[in-house]
Amino acid sequence: MCLGKGSKSMKKWKFFNSLLKERDWLEEMAEKGWLLTDMTFGMCYHFREIEPAKKVYEIDRFTVSGYPGKQELTARKTAIDIAKQYGWEVVTHDEDMNYYFVKDKAGDESDEFYDDEALRRERAEKFLKRYAFEETGLLLGMLLGLSVVYVLLFLFVGQESGSLIPFMWVYIIAAIIIVAISFWLICTGQQIYEELSLSREQWESRKKYGEKKTFRTAGQLVSYLKEKNEQGLMLLDYEKGCYLFEESERSYQYDVDTKYALKKRLKEQGKKYKREKKDWYGQSVQWHEMSIAEAEKAGLELAAVINGEILIYRRECSEEKPDGVESCFHTAENMRLSEKSRDFALICGTVLVIAFVAGFLAGFVKKSLGL
Repeated sequence: MCLGKGSKSMKKWKFFNSLLKERDWLEEMAEKGWLLTDMTFGMCYHFREIEPAKKVYEIDRFTVSGYPGKQELTARKTAIDIAKQYGWEVVTHDEDMNYYFVKDKAGDESDEFYDDEALRRERAEKFLKRYAFEETGLLLGMLLGLSVVYVLLFLFVGQESGSLIPFMWVYIIAAIIIVAISFWLICTGQQIYEELSLSREQWESRKKYGEKKTFRTAGQLVSYLKEKNEQGLMLLDYEKGCYLFEESERSYQYDVDTKYALKKRLKEQGKKYKREKKDWYGQSVQWHEMSIAEAEKAGLELAAVINGEILIYRRECSEEKPDGVESCFHTAENMRLSEKSRDFALICGTVLVIAFVAGFLAGFVKKSLGL
């Protein structure tokens, strides 16, 4: 590991909610002359000074719970033995059994810890299970326990005026904190799953060509994509607020469609958009299918989907449009891309109504029971 006698050591406290960003940071530290030697509390990194070197890191977890089978009991040893054959070495593991591997950067396929998509997703599922299920389940179990205690106290001492007020505030604050952390863990688990499903090449491409942007109107979005096209970049996809591009020698024309724009086009054609009667929650893909079918007739292909609300289409500029078919949707440039503000107002109104009804019922029951 190129460790010299009397070499310096260092501790750094740092928190990551992205394993790939953590991996990048460790590799940057190696280039600065610091090699990871230990990891504690999930945030305290121990380093040993070395000659600056290009290293590659990987992270995996090996745990057993419940009723493990033979495969689970042998997974750690099998993975470590295979990794050693390709030059990887286990540096350390933290208290949560997350193992850190390192090797000299070779610049070839051996730098990929898992070179198979199925294996990458298998590893990603272990972290998803840990964050989104195990830890969240533990927190929600604590909330259930607090709820039971509160109900029991209410039944036994509820008639004593003001006796439960302090505990009520403790319960409310604890419930808010637990729910907030649970939501964060679920989001983090999903993010880690998506990142660990990527190959190293895909991750590097995302860092280089991915951009987080928000646009209020269709014109702003189309202008942005046109600018990227002039830079030789083609829109590849959209994920969690990030536009993903890749280099391309071809030139593309982009267009945008939304549910509102589709309804407007149908109205101009003397038609009416008929919503599915059983689509109570707005989850139907009906308008998406209609838009895609119209786009295909116009010679456009679906490039990306933004939050299920916005469809981005593209077509090579060299391609000719089909006879008798318009080449784009003529989406108004100043048309708002999202109706989330209206949806948010609707949700807030619904919550207020539910809170009012719940408060009324609670008061009625309390009065009826003479509490």
